[in-house]
Amino acid sequence: MPEYVPFLPHLNAVLNTTSALLLLSGYRFIRLGRIQAHRNCQVTAVVTSSLFLISYLTYHYYHGATRFAGQGIVRPCISLF
Repeated sequence: MPEYVPFLPHLNAVLNTTSALLLLSGYRFIRLGRIQAHRNCQVTAVVTSSLFLISYLTYHYYHGATRFAGQGIVRPCISLF
């Protein structure tokens, strides 16, 4: 497993947050009539979302599945859903 794989969940969180903030900013810009700023935010959000997908798939390719390790009353409740 490459050395960078353990850091990918953190990168995923940053990329997801960045994408969300860009989408919100883009919405605000279009409401203000700033079309070019809106477009820039939307395109950048697509790029960051694509990078997230690549990072997410890479992490799960190398790391595999993680089983829920909860114990006690939480475990039966989770299995109902």
